[in-house]
Amino acid sequence: MLRRGVRCALGALALGACSPKTAAVVTTAPAPAAATATAAAPAPAPAGPAFQIPVEYYTLPNGLRVTNSLLGGSFGSRITRNIREDKGYTYSPYSSVGTHYHTGDWSESADVTTKDTYNSLHEIVNEIERLQKTPPSADELKGIQNYESGMFVLRNSNPGGIISQLNNLDLQGLPDSFLTEQVKNINAVTPAQVSATARQYIRPEAMTIVVVGDQKVVAPQIKKFQDSLKKPL
Repeated sequence: MLRRGVRCALGALALGACSPKTAAVVTTAPAPAAATATAAAPAPAPAGPAFQIPVEYYTLPNGLRVTNSLLGGSFGSRITRNIREDKGYTYSPYSSVGTHYHTGDWSESADVTTKDTYNSLHEIVNEIERLQKTPPSADELKGIQNYESGMFVLRNSNPGGIISQLNNLDLQGLPDSFLTEQVKNINAVTPAQVSATARQYIRPEAMTIVVVGDQKVVAPQIKKFQDSLKKPL
């Protein structure tokens, strides 16, 4: 109904020809050499591991969104409780799922105290791997589901939010049921699905990690972190 109303109101506008939809493949490998003797610049590195957005992200219980919210994408998330509330390494850590045309990436960002660079990286990876190995409790998951359900309602409480949702439906070729059944699907996610989603899509070994800071202070910590990845955490 909403989509039909928007199209009726805006369908008469003279628009240019639509460009074909293309999915960008993100890679950290250098691009092939250009025609001249100068090599082309490397492709931009993703903020997190790039992945194909699964069909179930749009049509079945929304495990990826719920998993991200539980891990680092909400104020009550595990990473936030760990490196902010418990250890005080940072004030506002946050993770997100960036969705594009049939592809996306997961990223975690935090402004941490320089001396705690290694500790912060270690704890972030530790929380990812802990979630991969052990499903969350039903109570913890329910709290996140309530949060995500409420945020979905808030995001659609104004015209701009509704237009954004309809734009996403058209971009991804999704049915209206993606919106009408969103809250039901969020609440259908199980603890086992959360762990399975973390194992499949949030993989530290596939991540590009970017650290900005005083090189003299952070370089030894980065080496220590790299060495730690070779051992079980």
